[in-house]
Amino acid sequence: MGARILRIELRRSVALWAALVIAATGVFVLFASNEPYGSWMQLVIVSRDIMQLTWPLGLAAGAWQALRERRSKVEELMATTPRPRWQRVLPVANAMAIAAVTAYLVMLAGAAGHVRHIDGYFPLGAIPLIALGALAMVGAVWLGQAVGALLPSPLTAPMLAVVGFVGLAVSPMIVAQDSRDRGAVLLFPYLQGPRDGGFALQMLSTRANLVQALWFAALAATGLAVFAASRPGTRLAALLPVVLGAAIAVPAMPRTLSDAWVEDRRATEAVCTDDEPTVCISRLHSYALDSMRGPAREALSVLARKLPPGPTRVLVGNDGTPGPQPADTLIVYVTLIESTEYTADTLVEIMLDGAGVPPCAGQVGIDPNEPATRELPPEPDPRYVGARQAVTAWLLDRRPPPATGAKEEPEMALARQAFDTLAALPLDEQRARVAAWRDAERACSDGDRLELLVGTGETG
Repeated sequence: MGARILRIELRRSVALWAALVIAATGVFVLFASNEPYGSWMQLVIVSRDIMQLTWPLGLAAGAWQALRERRSKVEELMATTPRPRWQRVLPVANAMAIAAVTAYLVMLAGAAGHVRHIDGYFPLGAIPLIALGALAMVGAVWLGQAVGALLPSPLTAPMLAVVGFVGLAVSPMIVAQDSRDRGAVLLFPYLQGPRDGGFALQMLSTRANLVQALWFAALAATGLAVFAASRPGTRLAALLPVVLGAAIAVPAMPRTLSDAWVEDRRATEAVCTDDEPTVCISRLHSYALDSMRGPAREALSVLARKLPPGPTRVLVGNDGTPGPQPADTLIVYVTLIESTEYTADTLVEIMLDGAGVPPCAGQVGIDPNEPATRELPPEPDPRYVGARQAVTAWLLDRRPPPATGAKEEPEMALARQAFDTLAALPLDEQRARVAAWRDAERACSDGDRLELLVGTGETG
């Protein structure tokens, strides 16, 4: 009988219509408010963030459903039935809960087409965020039903939508007025992402997830209890879950929002090819492994032929921060989050840039000891950049092209001169000079790289 009644409530209540409106609104906002998402985690966080819109819709839907008996003018008749009120309202409450959860999941599924790499890494940390979002939506419809039962007016539902939207927009600023990073904002149903924007490499801590789960469950329980209560005393007692939830959740909440976000170490783990030579990439960017395999092995082949013995494996990263590089590993940095499309030749050129050695932080500016300012960042040293370009061109057996515009960058002219000077030397001497240059780059030692490559006075 219970399942049959539930099916009837799903058909005859506003549950299906509410699910349709909430899901359609969420999908539209997820598509319209952002460029294609670079990772699944970003989509999951944004879907929680837009709950400042979908959550008030859940409140309004619950309040409108609570007025059904009054709209049908059977309120007094239903009150005279011998069945307790909680038995009569539980099926419709369950129907609204199912509708809210379905709407949230359909919204996520519909927005999946806006993920740039749908076959990319799906983090385990996204699962509790989705579950908590669904729980928060259940709390919204049950709280809406509770308010609708207490204030049975046709104006209740639209007023709840407006008050909920304005309240969610303003309340976090009031709670965290002295610090935008206050952890108390986690008590609100929508979720703010990491302050540094590193959506793909972070996840919400276990502590924050558990505290949010307790708080959202307390809100939902209070909403259901108030909706099911028939007497004022019972309704007052129904507030106990939210009071206990607040007493536990508020002290247990992370102090700051930054503390609530922790590193997702699994996202940075290397995923490698099974065959040799090995090509590895972070799990986050594993979708690009197939496209990197061919260019990476070609780069290894070039290095083994031109500068033996070359590295035997490639590690592709997305972080361009220079770091230690083992002699047997070619570490290359390729921008993978953005929608940049690379050809195989371009990837080989990127991997062979500077003989596969990242540029030294202390060599890229005219005065590296002078801190950069937003108004005037340090300019690259043309001799240093020219030397790197000359080495890359030497590995590719491709002379740097001349300028096509009215003005040529000085590093390009230096690169061509250095390439011509280097190519005129005996092959063993060429290899010796490029190897010495590469050793200096690996150690980030002082000195003029262009002079080291072609000798004093060879270039202007």
